[in-house]
Amino acid sequence: MTAAAHGFQLRAPWYVCERGGFDRFDPRAAAPALQKYDAPDFVARLTADPRASLAFDPVEDVYAYPVPVPAGQARRGRLRFATHTMVATPLRKLYQPGHHRFYAVVVELFCDRPGLPRPGLPRPGAAAEGVQLRMVLRRQQRTVPTSERAAVRRLARALTTDLLAARGAAAGRLTDRDLPNVLWADLAYRARFEAEHGDLLAALGPPVEQSWTTGPKGPHWVPTGTVGADGRPEPEQELPMWRIPTPAWECERAATRSLWFGLVPTLSGEHDDQGAPKLDDQHVYELRCVARRPPAPGHEHCPPQESWSAGTEPFSLAAFYDPEGTKNHKVSITMPDLRALAARAGRPAGPGGVAVTTPPGSQLPVTGGDIPKPGSGTPGGTDFRICTFALELFMIVAFFLFSLFLPIVVLAFQLWWLLALRFCLPPDLVALGALQAYLSAPGHDLATLLTGPGPGNPGPGRLDDLLGAPGATATMAARAPFKPSAPGADPEAQAAAADLVAALDPTTGATGSPPPVESSPPDPLCGGR
Repeated sequence: MTAAAHGFQLRAPWYVCERGGFDRFDPRAAAPALQKYDAPDFVARLTADPRASLAFDPVEDVYAYPVPVPAGQARRGRLRFATHTMVATPLRKLYQPGHHRFYAVVVELFCDRPGLPRPGLPRPGAAAEGVQLRMVLRRQQRTVPTSERAAVRRLARALTTDLLAARGAAAGRLTDRDLPNVLWADLAYRARFEAEHGDLLAALGPPVEQSWTTGPKGPHWVPTGTVGADGRPEPEQELPMWRIPTPAWECERAATRSLWFGLVPTLSGEHDDQGAPKLDDQHVYELRCVARRPPAPGHEHCPPQESWSAGTEPFSLAAFYDPEGTKNHKVSITMPDLRALAARAGRPAGPGGVAVTTPPGSQLPVTGGDIPKPGSGTPGGTDFRICTFALELFMIVAFFLFSLFLPIVVLAFQLWWLLALRFCLPPDLVALGALQAYLSAPGHDLATLLTGPGPGNPGPGRLDDLLGAPGATATMAARAPFKPSAPGADPEAQAAAADLVAALDPTTGATGSPPPVESSPPDPLCGGR
């Protein structure tokens, strides 16, 4: 092989090897590195110092699945109202931009020669040795036939039981959506699990690696390497990569490094030809990088020389409403000031507002104050009708309906844990203190609270106000876990009431802290600085 014809090796960047205590020849250096950030300007951070990224959290940044809390398990505090618990696996999970999480993949390029030398300084305005880097997203697809679903369920339940054993719990029922990920996420136990359940695993086929293609049949996932009707492989969507400039703090020798990065897609508006989204939270993905050298002059008819990396660590994607993601993104809304609106109503309407046009035959008349009965009305109108509403009216009515129906949902379905997801500032410290003092005394629970107000008894109205639902205390007092199991004092009913009040206290909430960052090892090419 001539000097101009050598291939390339794509490895983890040098600082990842330094953190892990291995070199570029180690098998652990074969995979490109995923890097995590918490701000949309992460590209500027990465190019200024590629070492500076956030550390992956061993609890939050892994795929986890919910299982029911075993009946009768003693739980205290806010955990009393949690009907499910999350079981974590080693599978990496990436969040969406709406969760204030952003990701890049970084790879270092070496010449495919003995010793894996660095490509050297690039020519001005050219990529390293004329090479171009791209990356592709691959998906692991495992289709579970209906005839084998029982076997998969037994396998997934066995793995769940293993994972829960260390936590002193038994596996609950798993949904069909969780089966494939639960079964194949925990790679650490794979060998032992295969040995113990080989007969069931034999009934299942291996997962299929799929590529996203944009061929003549429309965008869709196909098994990697699928050949089209023209006899050629279906074109795989490629994503761009860019070379990271040598940071100003690096020494001259560091300029011989060839570090490249690409943006990890965690959200996409694309759909396949069947209407299914390109990306979802039910599959496992990985990225692969490819270095491509175009043919030399005079050999344009030859295919480009390609060198592929190993896949990144497999990862899943968080759903938009993933609680571990939404907790990182705070949305602040100030309700309209009714006093200011009342004052504005005394002046002529302005040009703004929300103009709603209703076509002929599409107007829904509302008569009287009662809820219309079935068949009592028909759409009407013989002409277009345009009504302009102040924007504030939509928010006022929407929030009123939300406030009206939230306690109904909580009480109707006994979703007591929803109460722990709401708090108000400033808190009514007087009401909280009075309720906490009352429920800490022996023999006091929601049933006895209903006899107030009186000396030492703040009465149910205080708790109703905190819950934002008149009559909520009386409704809860008649249902478990707040209803005494027998006439007389019930310590569990009293503890449940005390835990409820404590959950409504916003002063006990967790305070935000900056996420941990990865270490920034010195560059060995620069004498360890």
